Amino acid sequence: MKRIKIIQQGVLQFLMLLITLGIVSAFSSGHFFRLDLTSEKRYTLAESTKEILQQLDAPVYFRVYLAGDLPPDFLKFQESIGEMLEEFRAYAGENVQYDFINLYDEKNTETRNRTIYNLYQKGLKVTTIKMKDKEGGSVDKTIFPGAMVNYRGLEFPVNLLKNNPALPHEVNLSNSIQTLEYEFSKAIHSLTADDVPKIAFIEGHGELDSIQTHSLMNELKNHFQVDRGFINGNLEALLDYEAIIIAQPMRPFNEADKFAIDQYIMNGGKVLWFIDPVLTIPDSLESGMTISLVNQLNIEDLLFKYGIRINYNIINDLQCNFIPVNISVEGEQEDTEMRPWVYNPLLTAPSGHPITRGLNYIQAKFASSLDTLEHKSDPLKHTVLLSTSERSRSRKVPLRITMDEVSRDPDPGLFVEKHLPVAVLSEGTFTSFYINYSVPDGVYPPGVKILDKSKKTSMLVAADGDLIRNDVSLQRGRYVANDLGYDKYTYQTFGNLEFIMNTVNYMTDDTGLMELRSREFRLRLLNKAITSDKAARGKWMVINIFFPFILIVVFGTVYNVFRNKRYGR
Repeated sequence: MKRIKIIQQGVLQFLMLLITLGIVSAFSSGHFFRLDLTSEKRYTLAESTKEILQQLDAPVYFRVYLAGDLPPDFLKFQESIGEMLEEFRAYAGENVQYDFINLYDEKNTETRNRTIYNLYQKGLKVTTIKMKDKEGGSVDKTIFPGAMVNYRGLEFPVNLLKNNPALPHEVNLSNSIQTLEYEFSKAIHSLTADDVPKIAFIEGHGELDSIQTHSLMNELKNHFQVDRGFINGNLEALLDYEAIIIAQPMRPFNEADKFAIDQYIMNGGKVLWFIDPVLTIPDSLESGMTISLVNQLNIEDLLFKYGIRINYNIINDLQCNFIPVNISVEGEQEDTEMRPWVYNPLLTAPSGHPITRGLNYIQAKFASSLDTLEHKSDPLKHTVLLSTSERSRSRKVPLRITMDEVSRDPDPGLFVEKHLPVAVLSEGTFTSFYINYSVPDGVYPPGVKILDKSKKTSMLVAADGDLIRNDVSLQRGRYVANDLGYDKYTYQTFGNLEFIMNTVNYMTDDTGLMELRSREFRLRLLNKAITSDKAARGKWMVINIFFPFILIVVFGTVYNVFRNKRYGR
């Protein structure tokens, strides 16, 4: 009788389980949901990403060039990329397709090199890693830690690896993993957007020309329509643009252009100022000496009204780039040595801001500093995005600079100033500079009414025009633009291009995608003190191998004893 009761109870439990599974299955078939049990919601896509994916009306194909024989950390990176794309597929279905491509599957060296060159020309950044060979040595291997995204025949390059030399390798990879959703979502949004926003480079005041800003313009064209032109006091022409870029002007602004920019800001326009408060001609250093002088641009009062004060100084920093110096005696064969040049500071950025998270150093040249001002009537949010290190100083102009300085080691006792601001992001509601003035002559359209207060908007002010200027070299009789941030002496590529692109995307973002760059995953690393100790490492290896086995044996034994006591005759 007891046995029959046990059987009936088991059958009833089985039927209840089937009914429960049926209800769950019926509910889940009409309601899509996913559970993320990680503390930082690592596998939860943002609402902005879901919206972009669910609106896809054609397949997006990702060709990820990170496959094959890779070090363990890059294999983990590859796995994270695959997991992110699977998350995309969960919401977009067959409209997201991806493939991992190993370039070294192509055995023909000439064909493989041609493919690598084409990918580089399309915008993918190359990385060289050390790999162990069969003989126990090491060999350099070229990889592309990025992807080409294709939609309706259009291609978009996505560089996924964040490389900041100031951070440990594992932290750089962690930052790269954290920005995967942003990079992929931004690529899809750029490819599928119906309306292409417009950006303009302002000319007419001695600004950098198209070849000196070619690297940035080429990158901006992936997201925006990029124009160049004179203002000529025409406010209406500016209103068509999401943002305008003022790249290292050398001549003063007239009042009509100044008014047009002010009222453009009042209408919600965004401005990126890259200015040189101090004029220094580096080419003069070839003769051994140059002089830094004040560079008046007639916009200083305008920026002051917006809460930014320009300082007429030159900053020096012990955290700086290197330049080659001839150390040979006169008459002997030239012998160069790389020496630190404190006039080329390597600027740092806050790690918590969406614009600057995970960025490499930013290279500046003969930069000045800024101050932020608080207006009680118009509270603005000022964020210092670029600043010097803890070992810097400012020098007032006029200033005589000689090449003799580079041959001497800098005196650390002089570098007592810390974190001098060089680039500031201002956000909020601005007050017009012309609130108590009349409309200047030469403004179009005639009779324009002055707006006293702006809509909520933002601007970037950087006290170094060289931040945006790429070097230009003469190759085979024609001028060629180098990548922005690339240094021909140290062969490094600094974060200038990514910094400016992030700033533009942040200021013009209406989708919320930039907030994805603020996401932070905890980096759970092994304890190096334990992993480097053989005895401690051996102890934990034994525990990890045998403890689960012992736990299973103990559980099985207890379960069998309990079962025999309850059901045994």
